Amino acid sequence: MRRRSAVLELTLLTVFVMAALPAASSLVMLRWHRSWLLEEARRGLLLTCDAVEASLRLAMMQNQREEIRASIERIARRTHVRQIRLAEHRGRITLSAYPEAVGRRLALDAPPCAVCHTGGKPRSRPPTSVQARTVLDSNSLRAFTPVMAEPGCVNPACHRQEKPSGVLGIIDISLPLDQFERNLAETRTWSLALSSVSVLIGAVVVWLVLARRFRCPMQDLLRGIRRVAAGNLTHRIAVRSNDEFGELAQSFNHMSEQLADTQQSLIQSERLISMGKLAAGVAHEINNPLTGIVAYAEALAEDAGPSDPRRKDYEVILREALRCRQIIRGLLDFARQDAPALVPSHPKDLIEKTLQVVARQAAFRNIAFEQHIEPDVPLIDVDPLQIEQVLLNLFVNAQQAMPAGGRIAVGARRAVGVGRVELTVQDEGTGIAPEIRSRIFEPFFSTKGGRTDGLGLAVCLGIVQRHRGAIEVESQPGRGTLVRVTLPVAQSRQAAEREEG
Repeated sequence: MRRRSAVLELTLLTVFVMAALPAASSLVMLRWHRSWLLEEARRGLLLTCDAVEASLRLAMMQNQREEIRASIERIARRTHVRQIRLAEHRGRITLSAYPEAVGRRLALDAPPCAVCHTGGKPRSRPPTSVQARTVLDSNSLRAFTPVMAEPGCVNPACHRQEKPSGVLGIIDISLPLDQFERNLAETRTWSLALSSVSVLIGAVVVWLVLARRFRCPMQDLLRGIRRVAAGNLTHRIAVRSNDEFGELAQSFNHMSEQLADTQQSLIQSERLISMGKLAAGVAHEINNPLTGIVAYAEALAEDAGPSDPRRKDYEVILREALRCRQIIRGLLDFARQDAPALVPSHPKDLIEKTLQVVARQAAFRNIAFEQHIEPDVPLIDVDPLQIEQVLLNLFVNAQQAMPAGGRIAVGARRAVGVGRVELTVQDEGTGIAPEIRSRIFEPFFSTKGGRTDGLGLAVCLGIVQRHRGAIEVESQPGRGTLVRVTLPVAQSRQAAEREEG
């Protein structure tokens, strides 16, 4: 299936909006502009008609027909006016720029006659509005000015007037709109051309902007997703901006880090499970012959007299066999996958019981314990014996990191977020080097030079994970170590908190 370009679609949509809105607004503006120009043309032609009436008034009062005819023909030749004609109050054309029109009679319902007649009947007074005195006829604009009877006429008898309006006749001027329409068409053409060029330039600008602002970040994200899907969890996206795309890149990088941590945890868990099964099988296979070795070594040591030179050899065999048995017991503890018997327990009780165990040991005589337990820390769902074993292992590790003595701080508080309690054990020992920090939970790994079997933290990790918890270690060489164990809150307490919320 052919891939569609989101940037192209967004560009086309933007260009369509950019083209549609200006086109609609231009259409409205052109119509308004035409109406406005036409209205101005009406007013201008009406002023021209009034000016013609004023200029011919003296000649009309003196009944100088030839002078009036010459003036009409001169105006028609020198201006854009198509025709000028004068009609008497009954509609007969008496003078015109076109001689063939003289003598014709206009109907009383014709537009010029509407100045002094309405519905075929005389008006009481001629209208004065622009709309009533102008009319758009075919492709021309016409304006009408009434000629009123005035005192001082040379021969009033030759000018019969319409009663009661006093209209002697009408001046009718016609202006062709061909040039007017050509100008409007030219304006529309230029507007369309300018709009098309503007839309084209806008489309190019939008394409470039979208390609820079959207396409590059989206391609970075797509490449990152493909590499992470291929298993490269170390890939990071460059944060190019401080906007939503920058936040998206940061979120993706954070997700990759979490996936890498989760993968490492899963690998470590699978490794521990595999090693646990192997350790359990090896321990069971070795335990039986080792029991026989211990029994025979004890019997030989008892039978040998104090002066027997082989007695020391028997004692070495017995001591090393017992040491092997201790290692096997550690292997069995590490391999044990017993489901914890969860009961609601208070963190303070677990800490105090574990402290009672280590307080009587000689190795802890130069160790000072400090408790930092929040008063409202909730109960946790744990197997007390297994969690006490975790705390005991952490206390022993902390004491071994401070052979000359020091302070161990033990804490319990509500963890950040709902449903977790955090237990902490912090010492002032030598700390852990960064290059070996990732291996401290591996079985048989130890920094104490063979003085331990290296199973303590591995056992702790297995117990905590079976409790659906997590264990983290923070350490700096020479500044001590902080071990943080998070465990779930008791279910009854969680339900009560949800009801209160």
